[in-house]
Amino acid sequence: MFGLLVFLFLLLVLSPFVLTTEAKADPIPPIATPTTTVTPTATATPSNTATPSPTGTPSATATPTPSATPSSPQTPTTTATPSTPTTPPPFPPVDLPFPDLCGHLGEQEVRLLQVRGLVDGFPDGNFYPDRSLTRAEFAKLLTLSLGVPPVYNVIPSFADVPPDDWSFPYIEGARNLNLQPFFLFQGFSDGTFRPRSAITVAEGLTLLVRAKGWKLEEATDSPSSPFLDVTPTHWAYPELLTARSHGLIFHDQVFPEEPLYRWQAAVYLYRAIDQPARKQIFISLAEQHLYALEGARIVYDYPVLTGKWNWPTPPGSYEVLSKTEATDMSGGRGSPEEYYVPNVPWCLFFIGRTYAIHGNYWKPEEYFGDDPTYTGSHGCVGLIPDQAEQVYKWTPVGTPVVITADYLHRAPPPPQDSTP
Repeated sequence: MFGLLVFLFLLLVLSPFVLTTEAKADPIPPIATPTTTVTPTATATPSNTATPSPTGTPSATATPTPSATPSSPQTPTTTATPSTPTTPPPFPPVDLPFPDLCGHLGEQEVRLLQVRGLVDGFPDGNFYPDRSLTRAEFAKLLTLSLGVPPVYNVIPSFADVPPDDWSFPYIEGARNLNLQPFFLFQGFSDGTFRPRSAITVAEGLTLLVRAKGWKLEEATDSPSSPFLDVTPTHWAYPELLTARSHGLIFHDQVFPEEPLYRWQAAVYLYRAIDQPARKQIFISLAEQHLYALEGARIVYDYPVLTGKWNWPTPPGSYEVLSKTEATDMSGGRGSPEEYYVPNVPWCLFFIGRTYAIHGNYWKPEEYFGDDPTYTGSHGCVGLIPDQAEQVYKWTPVGTPVVITADYLHRAPPPPQDSTP
């Protein structure tokens, strides 16, 4: 019994040491190695992958502060600061036409006309401003400035201007300006035009004033000449006075018989070109035609029907007193010539409310035109209605109306010997 107790005592004392050695012998390394595998700290170091601070550093891209810093490009002060340099960057030189014009009196006017296509120079690129202007050159200059088209394929009007001459279409075009009293280019008594002859100052200004159709000032309007070298007896005195009143010339000396230089012609033309041309209406009873003009340029050329032999259209100088788009007309009450026409269109009255230029819708179109036997109005001037509308809309009140029994346009004009 005593031995059993001793055994139990020894067992209780020694058992911790036995358990400890068994615990040390336990295969801990295989189980413990998961610390390396379990070092999901490494896998858990998705702090590297999970350190979306790099991927999360899209805050750099997401930090639109840099992109928001377009304030710097937005500060065009940097781009706008080119205004601040005191020495501006050099500009390429402008290649102006006509180098011989630089610093010349007529440089500005010539260059402005060249931009409009009204003047040109010579093949060598110069303008030669101090050369005298020829009659052919003036014909081209004047027709271009008036918008008169060149004329080709016609029988030559002058023996010394053949169709192969460069000036032919312009000189023939200028013939379209030959409406009395504006015979601008009728040539000389020997049938020549003398295209290479120099035109004089008086001739050039006369043609320009007549081409604009300005009302001429009379010698009686200025009995004492404002010019030192032109007297009231000079053949071009009214035209020179008119040119002066329209600002073409300023000085008290004109040198009327001197050649007109190319630069002078450009200056005169430039001063005249934007001034309105005078509107006028000419009616030729002999031709049965109406001519509406701005200056010497024919705007409308329409056949008309005028008064009968016993009720004629009165020749004379008038002006448009009033206008109305339509009105009833009647007359000859109690006589065989009594008439009543309702709603007469496009009426331009030039004598009271009796005589007018108007549309005529009751006569056939073959009645209008060249044959004076086809007259048929009671003194008025009838036009085909759609043509009457055009003339009506073009014509202001106060427009001069000249009615003549002579041929105005189609008969050849009388020749000249010295003046245009």
